Amino acid sequence: MAQSLLFMLWLLQLPIITANADNNAVEKSTSESSSLFTRYDRKAYDQAAGHPIIINSTANETLLKYGNLDKDDLIQRLQQRKNNINSSQRYNDDPNNNKCTTYLAPSSIPNSGLGMYTTIPYNRGDTFHLPEIGIMLQDRDAHYPKASNKLLEQYPWGARVLTGGFHEVTTGAAMVPGVGMLANSHLGLANFRHMDAWKLQIEEDGTDTMSVEGLQSSTLEDVGRGSSSYHSRVLFYADKNIQRGEELFVNYGDEWFTAREEWIGVIPSEENYKEADRMIDELFSWVEGHDAVVVDHQAYEVLLKDVEKKDKRLRAAFPDNVQDALIAKEIGTARFSARSSIQSIEWLEENGVCIDNLVSGTSTIAQAGRGAFATRNINKSSVISTTPLITLQREQLQLWEEVDGSVVGVESEKEDKILEMVGHQLLLNYCYGHANSSLLLFPYSPTVNFINHGSKEKANAEIMWSSYPYHKGEWLNLSLEEVKELNKTGLMVDIVATKDISLGEEVLLYYGKDWENSWNEHIKDWTAAENEQDDIIEKNVTDTLGVHLNQRRNSESIIWTVEEQKNQPYPPYLETVCRFKPPTEKCQDDNNDYCTIRWSLSMNEMHDKPCDVISRSSIDGNDWYFAHINITDSSSNEMTRYHVEFLPRYAIRLINRKYTKDQYSRGVFREVIGLPDGLFPDHWMDLKEDDERYIYQD
Repeated sequence: MAQSLLFMLWLLQLPIITANADNNAVEKSTSESSSLFTRYDRKAYDQAAGHPIIINSTANETLLKYGNLDKDDLIQRLQQRKNNINSSQRYNDDPNNNKCTTYLAPSSIPNSGLGMYTTIPYNRGDTFHLPEIGIMLQDRDAHYPKASNKLLEQYPWGARVLTGGFHEVTTGAAMVPGVGMLANSHLGLANFRHMDAWKLQIEEDGTDTMSVEGLQSSTLEDVGRGSSSYHSRVLFYADKNIQRGEELFVNYGDEWFTAREEWIGVIPSEENYKEADRMIDELFSWVEGHDAVVVDHQAYEVLLKDVEKKDKRLRAAFPDNVQDALIAKEIGTARFSARSSIQSIEWLEENGVCIDNLVSGTSTIAQAGRGAFATRNINKSSVISTTPLITLQREQLQLWEEVDGSVVGVESEKEDKILEMVGHQLLLNYCYGHANSSLLLFPYSPTVNFINHGSKEKANAEIMWSSYPYHKGEWLNLSLEEVKELNKTGLMVDIVATKDISLGEEVLLYYGKDWENSWNEHIKDWTAAENEQDDIIEKNVTDTLGVHLNQRRNSESIIWTVEEQKNQPYPPYLETVCRFKPPTEKCQDDNNDYCTIRWSLSMNEMHDKPCDVISRSSIDGNDWYFAHINITDSSSNEMTRYHVEFLPRYAIRLINRKYTKDQYSRGVFREVIGLPDGLFPDHWMDLKEDDERYIYQD
């Protein structure tokens, strides 16, 4: 609401005259740039970022205000986050917050497996208390062009819709565990949606990788760069009031269901349910005031036939018989279609498993980014979390690049160019597996993907096949090929405490000897390439030294024009985007060059377009921008060049250019999380050491 009011206030100030750029603003911009910081000077960095600083006189160290919390402060923060700082959600009889708030249990949607349920009520606008990670998949069609209905194709969200990552790569998609994958979709009962505000989060240490909130900031020497996702605070919130015991639903969108009708059947839209409610109300309106209700079933059958001729999706929203239609009249057709979507707490305790024992926070492990912390005391041998698994193949995560065959010593009869494997998707780092198997398992319960590696001595948890009755243990007897062809989930694991774990303590898994060896080898190669300046690995991570954080964070800072950038250029990894909604009618170009148009308000991030800021005017104390924006029509492939006038500062921002974020760099760490010995079936072992394809030829 505050942002909307800000937009409207700016609109009221919109000038009605044109003006040339005010070059006086250049001096203001230049003076601001004098406070540029480097990440090797922590104090200067904190000042540039606007962070409050406290001095630890005993240790004589400069600390961020939110860094290095003592245990009591950490516990208080965890309790506040769990309670969502909303008194309506707390159990009155649970002052220590020991009662589970979120359960994994059988979904109320037929044939949909398991779903998520809440035992605390949510008011509309309340935030889900477990922030989640978003893992970007880059250019899947280019690197793995095989058409497939396998599980990996069913779960990703659009990158731009969920993570704001549209500009990161050419074609992106996001895996978002927790609510983003575990909650089912019901178009008529959707009650959770992703929050937009977090997408604009600027990296706190001037880089995009480490999510550092403690003493150390990320530098080019940090071997952990690019090994974890910086989309580490994906938030969901209640889109409507939610009752205790209600199943959590998200909205996948109409297109997701219509594209899969042959597989999942006809699914009604939200509007279909509303129309069905209206028609059923009309059908029974004549019996109002009568004690007994009798409707001829033949009349109802006629109605159903007429509806099916009109719209098969609308027909799917109707109950199949008149008796059920009477129930639907009282509770609505959407709720009737999932009548068990509101359960008792006792039913959830008996049939579900608790999945809120973990919450994310800054890891205590160096180079690990964020970690998972216990939200309550957990006894040894107790289940910390239970998670379903997606089965996928290593080759689905391979990244390929076209190279000259002679360079890599391969001759091709077809052409000189061949494909060489150059790395893996970041998702590999979050998958469970075995070095001798091409099968990977991706867990997607809340927060489990934040659990970091600990040595054998420090690890306090382990992975076991789940004891939950809905784990399909018989699938462990399937052949490797049969498991790879599965188009539904069924395998599950428990994360079990191997020691007593205290509230606020970080949960750690031992990732295995193969993972440790890979990490140590990565450190060796990374250090050698840094110190000896050799070509052991190609490190093209982005050097963000000298970035002025206020320039990116402050909506009132000056944006430099193309001409100004000749003398004071932005770092090469940054580009300017403008929020601009092109007109629906065809624009008449001025002199066949640029179509001049005045900027209009848009709050849709889908309208963020790369732009060149041509000039700037200061009118009545406000800066207004003029920009060139090229828009290509997706249907006709025709490009229109716009000269957009009077953009406010808040409609322009600086973002990273494609592939400049660390996770897309060469030489960054990639390794699967190893499952304990004896857990992975021997008949799934199909690889020998280094038995992964590196050269691909058709």
